[in-house]
Amino acid sequence: MTKGGAPGLVLRGVTKTFGGVHALDSVDLCVMPGEVHGLLGANGSGKSTLIKVLSGFHAPDSGSLQIDGRSIALPMPLGRSEAYGLAFVHQNLGLLPEATVLENLIAGDHERLNPWRINWRAESDRARRLFAEYQLDLSPDQTVEELLPVERALLAIVRAADRVREHRNQSASGILVLDEPTPFLPQQDVRRLFGIMGRLKKMGVSIIFVSHDIDEVLEVTDRSTVLRDGKVIGSYDTAVTDRDTLVRAIVGRAVSVDRRVSALPIAKPVVEISGLTGSILKNVALSVQPGEVLGLTGLIGAGHDEVTTLLSGACPAKSGMLTLAERKLDLTQLRPADAIAARIAFIPADRQRLGIAPDLTLTENAMLPRLGSSVMLNHAKLRRLTMDLLRRFAVKADNPGQPASELSGGNQQKVVLGKWLQLRPQLVLLDEPTQGIDVGARQEIYDRLAEVCEEGGAVICATSEFEQLEAIAHRVLVFDRGVIKAELKGSDVTKALIAKACYEGTQIHAAE
Repeated sequence: MTKGGAPGLVLRGVTKTFGGVHALDSVDLCVMPGEVHGLLGANGSGKSTLIKVLSGFHAPDSGSLQIDGRSIALPMPLGRSEAYGLAFVHQNLGLLPEATVLENLIAGDHERLNPWRINWRAESDRARRLFAEYQLDLSPDQTVEELLPVERALLAIVRAADRVREHRNQSASGILVLDEPTPFLPQQDVRRLFGIMGRLKKMGVSIIFVSHDIDEVLEVTDRSTVLRDGKVIGSYDTAVTDRDTLVRAIVGRAVSVDRRVSALPIAKPVVEISGLTGSILKNVALSVQPGEVLGLTGLIGAGHDEVTTLLSGACPAKSGMLTLAERKLDLTQLRPADAIAARIAFIPADRQRLGIAPDLTLTENAMLPRLGSSVMLNHAKLRRLTMDLLRRFAVKADNPGQPASELSGGNQQKVVLGKWLQLRPQLVLLDEPTQGIDVGARQEIYDRLAEVCEEGGAVICATSEFEQLEAIAHRVLVFDRGVIKAELKGSDVTKALIAKACYEGTQIHAAE
């Protein structure tokens, strides 16, 4: 971080209301040149609103902005933030799926390109040099929809970093805003991202790093600002701040991350899976007993996340049988409707695309599983049921008629969870259930899963978050190249031992 001198970015007294509710309440933020500044807060704390004010998406009710000591009038002209040295990587990445990698890379680069006279060969060569520099194996001619989610995220990050660097070369400091960039990245690519951030920091670029992962914030930031209920709770020097202090600031109270489970008595399994084979999985067998949370994990491409999609009928298996409470299901023929009828609930990782209908109301989202083939709808009853569900799952919302798109990510996830748990499923399948969700909301989700277990249900949770597994899983299966390579039970279910099992060599690899 650059010592002394003028700040790279200063926001003062930024206020924004929606329907009388203060999303931002006199927020101040100061970021120095060459500083990585964390922005933390629970879902709904105002982080995303603040970023949208900076990008020009929202016009604040009041407040001022300075960049490199120069006053910038608010609202920021929409789509012109890069002219002031601001580049963004939003949670939705801002990529066009049907366009090529190159077209996405240069889209909106008004400061450098004349859109009427683009030298496509020169831009393609420049793109290849850029990808080589950042060790990104992409072809400029690929379409974005052909890329893996990880590759899309890295493309968006490299595009923003390139824009900031171009602005830095024009003498201003440049500011890169990363809004939750790591949830879709495997650990090795998180390290690559941190390397990119380190190079930009040495150039004097300011970076605002929005994240729910406190360990990442403690590792990579110089300072951090915490928002709660639209207000600044405090700014902290990361080097002398511990995790508990940040958690308390975010949530307003201490939150335990200790193991929440105790040993289960041995019982007859309620779930038995045999011969499960998919695009990655190879003849997998496993079982889960009543009241058990079984964790599945592994490195990217290990296949652990394929288990939930195959057991839910979201994708057909090549082979495999599922026995659920003595009911046998052929997984090659299983459809989502069959899974729901068998009391199987699936909470997908991509809640925006697969978990909710963003444009529908909360009532319409929450009541979809209850509607069945009914023609006559009792709207008053559905509204009451939705209100009860929102209260039970502590969803922060204005009213049941509110569009789901207006909720924060954590509250959307609680709606998805409540929608399916109201059916009292016997088997709950979770794929990255707390991705991009704050520590307080995580505890509420864990409480709801504990209720499923208390009622004799079973939970299978596929996740790359080892700390989450340490907190909630009775047992963890570690996958590698489509097979189970390790099983951890009881006191062995720790973040350190799970990581060790994922990364250490195996006999399978040795044989190859």
